Amino acid sequence: MEYFPNEILIKIFKYFDIQELFQAFYNLNSRFNILLHSLNNLSLTLTKTNYNINKIPIDCISILIINEIQIELDQFTHIRCLILTIPFYRQIHQLSTHTFPYLEHLSINFLTQSFPYNIFNIYNKIFSNEFPCLQSSYLQQAEVIHRFETWTHTLSLRKLKVGKINIFTYKAILSSCSNLYYLKFIKNISKGILLPDKTHVNLKKMIIELPLWNSYTLSEMNNFLSYVPNLEQFSIYHAEFCADINGYLSYDWLSSSIDSYLPLLHSFKYYFELFYFGLSNTYDMENILSQIKEHFKKVHNNQYQSRLTIIERI
Repeated sequence: MEYFPNEILIKIFKYFDIQELFQAFYNLNSRFNILLHSLNNLSLTLTKTNYNINKIPIDCISILIINEIQIELDQFTHIRCLILTIPFYRQIHQLSTHTFPYLEHLSINFLTQSFPYNIFNIYNKIFSNEFPCLQSSYLQQAEVIHRFETWTHTLSLRKLKVGKINIFTYKAILSSCSNLYYLKFIKNISKGILLPDKTHVNLKKMIIELPLWNSYTLSEMNNFLSYVPNLEQFSIYHAEFCADINGYLSYDWLSSSIDSYLPLLHSFKYYFELFYFGLSNTYDMENILSQIKEHFKKVHNNQYQSRLTIIERI
């Protein structure tokens, strides 16, 4: 292998885990050491059974994935992508207080919300441009996200997935992220109606989740859609009890809202999740669901690509 050109060696190195790579090739000779240190786009995954980083130069790591282990984040100042699965309190604190000037993607997955103050500080950093290179962020959590008065502008952010937000936080996010292209969130109950003083012209794709016990009114959904007139792809994930299914035989399926607020829409997908929960009388359910699908096609009338997907949960 010592006679291979550098280009071939670099291609070979891409097939190795970074820990195996440095364990196998580091300190063999000066050429391999220089070559390994020249790599600047390496990915490191740390788990409970694999978290030895003693031989790895930290500055070479571009993508860092941490799966439920305690390790100090402030040493990884050059990372461009950070994925935390079930993070520890200290990691959230370090992320909210330290500078990560090159970070382009941030993803945090929570099982439960156990440190709300620090996670809100992270939101404050995101929407105040304290991650100046951040392009995408996936922050799923159970608690409701509240807006901060100190939010300013985050021009780099293009993709955002968050947990529960109401119309006020929704408006604050759109106001802070003028270049946002993709937004996914869980709709929380909103008390009050806002009229858009300024619409968001760059958002093209939006996904709204409506869990059980969180239905919506037409006026409430109109309020959300009125801010994003240039939306091209729109998806709804709606969970409902099967006992309430008859009300959907003549349902509008947001067709009037789309006509009024989304003139550029190309694709509309509605994922309708039905929970039976012990309902015994289901003999005519197949016929009802067939009628619902036909009605869905009728109200949207092929004006754009539309699809209703029904998911049955026994």
